[in-house]
Amino acid sequence: MPAAFDPGLARARFPAFDSDTGRDWAFFENAGGAYVPRTVIDRLTRFMVEAKVQPGAPFPASALATAMMAEGTAAMAALVNAPPETLVLGADTSTNLHVLANALAPLFDPGDEIIVTNLDHEANITPWRRLTRVGAVIREWRFEPETAALDLAGLEALLTENTRLVCLPHASNITGSVCDAARAVRLAHEAGALAVVDGVSFAPHALVDLAALNADAYAFSAYKVFGPHVGVLAVRPELLGRLDNQNHMFLAGKGTLALNPGGPPHELTAALAGVTDYLEALDRDLGGPPDDAPRTRIERLFGLFEGHQTALTARLLAGLRAVPGVRVIGAPVAGPHRSPTVAFVHERLSSRAVAEAMQARKVAVRHGHFYAWRAVEALGLDVDDGIVRTSLVHTTTAEEVDRLLDALPGA
Repeated sequence: MPAAFDPGLARARFPAFDSDTGRDWAFFENAGGAYVPRTVIDRLTRFMVEAKVQPGAPFPASALATAMMAEGTAAMAALVNAPPETLVLGADTSTNLHVLANALAPLFDPGDEIIVTNLDHEANITPWRRLTRVGAVIREWRFEPETAALDLAGLEALLTENTRLVCLPHASNITGSVCDAARAVRLAHEAGALAVVDGVSFAPHALVDLAALNADAYAFSAYKVFGPHVGVLAVRPELLGRLDNQNHMFLAGKGTLALNPGGPPHELTAALAGVTDYLEALDRDLGGPPDDAPRTRIERLFGLFEGHQTALTARLLAGLRAVPGVRVIGAPVAGPHRSPTVAFVHERLSSRAVAEAMQARKVAVRHGHFYAWRAVEALGLDVDDGIVRTSLVHTTTAEEVDRLLDALPGA
C-alpha cells in the first residue's frame, strides 16, 4: 500500500466532482452530507429498474430486492464491524434515536438518571431529555469551553448509583473534538448504565469498531459516509430483546424490525452496498490483495484516509491561524483528538457574511449552529449566526484547502 493517499484516485469515482454543480467548486460541506461514488448510484439505479417491488416474495424481481437490501445491510455491518442483524436502517439518525428513546422509556423508573452532553447534535439530546415524562432525571455533562471538548472527569463526577443511561458524541459536529468513547462506555457500564454513542461526525473520517467499543447503541448517518440518505443504528443484541415494540403489534420480539416503524427504505438500503463496492475497488487499485474480506479492506483504507485528513487538517488550521481576526473553535492543532471538521468565527464579520463571501469564490461552506445549539450557546456565540463550518474527507485535496484559505475575507 502507498505511504500517502492520493485523493485523485478516489475523486475519479465520484461523478459529482465532474458535474455542472460540482466541477468548479471546492466542497467543504461533507459534515452535512458527502458526495457518493458511482457504485452507489449504480446500485440505486439497478434497484429502481429491476427490483422496485415489495421484497420477500419468490418471484424474480422481489427476490432481487430482498438480496440487494441484504447486501446493503451487510455493507453497513462491515463498515462498523457489527452483526447485520443488529442494524436498524431508518430515515435518519434523529428519527432512529427518537424511536430508540421511546423503546427504552419503559425501562426507566422515577428518579433514574440520564446523562446527556451539551456538545452533541440535538438528535442525541432531545429524545433523552423528553424521558422526564416517565420520571427520569437529566444530568448534563458539559464540555470545557476552553478546549471545546468533553473531559471524562466530568462524566465520572456525574455517575451515581442512579445512573441508567449515558449519551455522548464520538466526535463533535462543530468543534471537531473526539471523545474517548471506549472509556466513556466502560465508565457507564461500570456504573450499571447503558451507553448510547452518536457516531455521525466520527464515522466518515475514522475507523469504527463496534465489537471493540461495546456501546449499547451506536448511531451514524450513511449519507455522510458516501452513501444515500439513510440513518444507521446498531443495537447490542442483549438490549434488543428488552426494548418496547415500536412497530406493528405482530412484529414485537422480531429484533430490529420492532425498532423500525414502517421498515427500512428499500431502494436506499440496496444502494448502501455501493459504499463497500467503492471501498473494495479502491483498495484493490491501491494494491490490496484480491481476496481480502471487506472489513480488512476497510481497516486498511481508513488508515490511509486518516493520515491524509490529518495532514490536510494541519494545513487548514495553520492557514486559519495566520488570518487576522479568525478564531478557530476547538483544538488548534491536528491529531487523533480532533476530526477534520473545523469551525471558526471572525472577530469583525458575521459567520453569515464570511460564508457568503466564500461561496462567492465557489468554496462550499455553511454557517449556523448545525443542530448543536447548546454547544454554540455554551461557547458564548450568537446561536442564530453560529460558526462557519468546514469539513474535509478523504477526497479533499490540498489545493482545495488552499482555495478555502485564499477565499477567506482578510486573507
